[in-house]
Order: sequence, then structure tokens, then C-alpha cells
Amino acid sequence: MEKIKTRDEVKVEDTWDLSDLYLNDQDYYKDLEIIQKNIKSIKEMKDTFLDSVDTFLACLELEMKIDRMLTKAYVYAGLKLDEDQGNAKSQERKGKVDVLQNEAVKETAFIRPSILEADEEVIRCYLKDERLKDYRHTILDLLRYKKHTLSTKEEKLLASFGNVFSNSDKTASYLRNVDLTFGTVMNEKGEEVELTDSSYSKLITSPSRKVRKEAFHKLYNGYASVKNTLSSTYEAIVEQDVVNANVRGYKNSLSMYLYENKIDCKFYESLIQKVKANLPSLFEYFSLKKEILGVDELHLYDTYVPLVEENDKTYTFQEAEQMVLDALSVLGDDYVSLLKKAFQNRLIDKYPNKGKKGGAYSWGCYDGEPHVLLNFDGTMNAISTIAHELGHSLHSYYSNRANCYQDHHYVIFLAEIASTVNELLFYHYFLKHSKDSREKLSVLNQMLDLFKATIFRQTMFAEFELKAHQAREKGEVLTQEFLSQMYYELNQEYFGKNVVVDDAIRYEWLRIPHFYTPFYVYQYATGLSVACYITKNILEGKEGFREKYLSFLQTGGRDYPLELLKLIDVDMENGTVIEDAISLMNDLLIELKKTYKEK
Repeated sequence: MEKIKTRDEVKVEDTWDLSDLYLNDQDYYKDLEIIQKNIKSIKEMKDTFLDSVDTFLACLELEMKIDRMLTKAYVYAGLKLDEDQGNAKSQERKGKVDVLQNEAVKETAFIRPSILEADEEVIRCYLKDERLKDYRHTILDLLRYKKHTLSTKEEKLLASFGNVFSNSDKTASYLRNVDLTFGTVMNEKGEEVELTDSSYSKLITSPSRKVRKEAFHKLYNGYASVKNTLSSTYEAIVEQDVVNANVRGYKNSLSMYLYENKIDCKFYESLIQKVKANLPSLFEYFSLKKEILGVDELHLYDTYVPLVEENDKTYTFQEAEQMVLDALSVLGDDYVSLLKKAFQNRLIDKYPNKGKKGGAYSWGCYDGEPHVLLNFDGTMNAISTIAHELGHSLHSYYSNRANCYQDHHYVIFLAEIASTVNELLFYHYFLKHSKDSREKLSVLNQMLDLFKATIFRQTMFAEFELKAHQAREKGEVLTQEFLSQMYYELNQEYFGKNVVVDDAIRYEWLRIPHFYTPFYVYQYATGLSVACYITKNILEGKEGFREKYLSFLQTGGRDYPLELLKLIDVDMENGTVIEDAISLMNDLLIELKKTYKEK
């Protein structure tokens, strides 16, 4: 077994270079001192910043300067800490900026409530001043909330309950991740493995049906043992949403959550209807899985096992780099030159080391380059991860380059589109150029699992959330029995008659942390659907589309997401994008059947 390297044993060329942020710690701490002084200055503006357009502008500019410098410092400290989370110096560096960030939030908290309490006509008059042009979208968006904002006294009172309201999520998290135990499972190698939420993901894909079945039932029996407690914590989340929406004058809790992105409730409901109308495609996928696995009955614990044996071939980082560049060359010379810059200028931290944060991400700020953290292991999945994370990086790069600071940040609704486009382009390139049927089958399996997990499963979650909130709004009591039965019936509907929906699945919803961030998961389904549309048009060489897509990447947050998507001819409200994505899934199913027969 290869010994994992310490950070100082990793070759410099395999680590990221953060000098675009700070050359050294001296510069970092110098910025913290400036931020501290600026926080003190903005605190003194509290009672006068609305007196004139000049004082209004001065306050907004100072707030922006604080936010901009603080974000840069926060990103730098976070990246340094993630190199080695056990490094005491990095822990101290991160701790300093955390304290400063909390202070900044506290001392600038007066700005938005004061604007909302002010005479709206006065604010709109200020916005006519050309010096405020870069703030117009932000301020006008803020003014939308005026009718849903309570008095200062009431808002302060609600804010004081912040920790109380977050206790349900905290309690559920401690229960799921710390207190709850599930025992052990004997894996296919005869090794005893502790069953946790983390190890479950590997056990449920085991080639041994006995292992999958035991892991499935042990996990959900464990959740069943705390079903009343976790049902109570979730009920509190829903109750909070319903009350909050009511006191703020929203139509319902869904409309409250969609308000930020200016999305109508009908859009959310239409997504669910469109996906459910295409469930036969998912049923076909499960039928194929049943046939390939050769089982008489396909149980839920069989649905995660790969259709084919995983490809165990590995690649060097240099090979991965070239594959990513070749796969994404369809996006044009400018895009590829930026990818090369990421590889050549050490914007990527490549390999695992002791203490390094796991997983992968792209992270940056307006005043620095987007940096990518990887834990590259040479697998095909690791290469697709490079393509995915660089999609985030280039989206951020284009957005930062084309927008003022106030408009550079794109919302979550759009955040996974560019990354998924890159991932899909990589998969399509690999399928086209690979001569190995085993490799092709592995990639096709990964792609189909992506559709199953992202479009269908996340939409089922979205429907569960909607039904739970609607039930409470109608006066239903959200008991454990009510919620679990509702979730069980949704599984029956989404998996169809050819899958045995084991009774234990009724407790799966208890382990889903996203339910504590309400009405969030639907964006996974919409993001993949838009990415499929973009990928299709790029690969087919639709005239002018690539240029439209690259222009879309430059839009940042200068408008609401559904409006920005119209720049690439996407009208999310007509539902055709969802149907086109599922059509692509059907094509992949056909390709899988063909490749499997030729194997």
C-alpha cells in the first residue's frame, strides 16, 4: 500500500499557486487591518447614509470594498487550510478571517433594512444618478422585498430567533452523523465493514446481492429506530416555512423560496409533471438493469449496482489533461486557451496528501483566479471530475471578466450548468473515440446513473417537499406515519411496477439532509436538463450557438436566471428542455443495449 504523502513531500508543480491572491501572509494580514478600519468607518455611516445621493453612494461603495477584500481574504485562507487541515498556521489564518467576516456581517446589517424602510421614491431617484448604475440591479431587486419585509422591530425580533430556528437542522445532523449507528456488514471479500452513511454508498453498489440487501435493510432499520425524532425535526422546518411565508405575505412557502429567482410556482409544479410524464424512460432503464443483472425480481437495493463491471483502467494526469482539452475543443480556441492556462499556471492542486480536504471543487473570487482542488486517482471518474470543475472555473472566469463586482456572481439555479456541459462533452468525446467496449459500457452506465439520480430522483425529492408543505398549509399534522407513507407511495410511482419497492424505503427520507434546505433540489434537475440542451446544440454544430453559450457564461447575475437562459434560446417554462434531456437518456439506453450485445 502506497504511503500518502505529507504536504511538503508533494512536488511543487502538482500544487496550486495562490500568489494571484497574496504573495505572502504579510500582505494577507495587511488586508485584514484595512478591512477592520473600513468596518469601523461604515459603522459610523448608519444614521446618515440615506441623507443624500452622495452619502448613499459612499456607503454602498465602502460596503462593496469590504465585501470584495473580505471575500479575497476568505478564499485565500480557505484554500490554504484545505491544503492541510491539520496545519496550525492555516487554522489560525482561517480563524482570523472568520471573526472579521462575522463582524462585517453584524456592522453592515443596517444597510438593507434601512433601504427598505426608506421612501421608495427617494431611493429610485438616487438610482437615476449615473454613478449608481452598477448598483441598480441589486437595489431594484432588494426593493422587490419591500412588501414582504416587516418593521425593523419585528425583523430584529425574528432575527433574534435565528439560532432557535436552526436547531432542528443541527439536531438532525448530529443524530444522522454522530449518534446514530447501524452496526457492521460483511462485504463481498468477507471483511467486516462498519455501516455508515458514507460506507453505504459503496456497499449498495456491491456485486454481491447479499451484501446490498443486508446494507439496505440495516441502514433503514437504523433510521426507523429514530423515525419519530427525525420526523419532528423536519416538521419543525416545514412549520417554520409555513409561518414565515404567512407573516411575510407570500402566497405559500414555495412562492417564498422561488421569489429570489423570480420563478413562478407553476414552473416548479410543471417540472414535476413533465418528469412524471416521462417515467416510462426510467422504467425502461430498470428493465434493462433487471435483464443484465439476471434477477427474477429487481429490488430497490439492486438499482444502484452498475450495469456492467466497472472499468479499472487508470490514466496519468498528463493523459487526463490531454483528454479534457481534446473533449472540450468544440467550445473554441478562447475556451481551450483558458483551460491550458489553468493547467500550465498551477491553478489546480492535483493529488491527495495527508490532511488535504477530500473531494473536489472550484473556488475563487473576483480579484483572483478560480482554483481547482482535486484528489486525482487516475480513474475515468477522476477525469470527468477535472472537466466538471474546470466548467465551474471558466464560468467564473468569463463572468468576472465581463461584469462589475456587483453583478459578477451567478445564482445556484445556473451554477451547475457549465460544469455539467463539460462533463457531458467529455463523456461524448470518450464514447466516440474509445475502441474498448468495456470502457464504453462503463461510461454509458455512469451517464445513465447521472440521469436517474439527477432528473428523476431529485424531482421525486422535490415532489415530496412540495406535498409536505402543502399538507401543512392545509392543516395536516405531519406525523411520522403520514410523511413516511407519502414517501413510500412516491417511490412506488417513480420506480414503477417492475421494481419491488421494499417497505424499508419509507424511511429513506429521514436521511436526506437537503430537505433541511427547502425547495433546493429541483435545481439539480433543471441544471442537467439545460446542460443536455447546450451539449446537443454544440455537438450538432448549430450555427452561432457556441457563441451564444459563451456569451451566456459572461452574464453573471446581471438579470434573473430564466431571463438569462433566453440568451441561449431556452424557455424553461415550456418544458421542452426537460423532454429533450430525457430523449438523450433514451438514446444512451439504445447505445448501451447495442454495445452490450456487441461486447
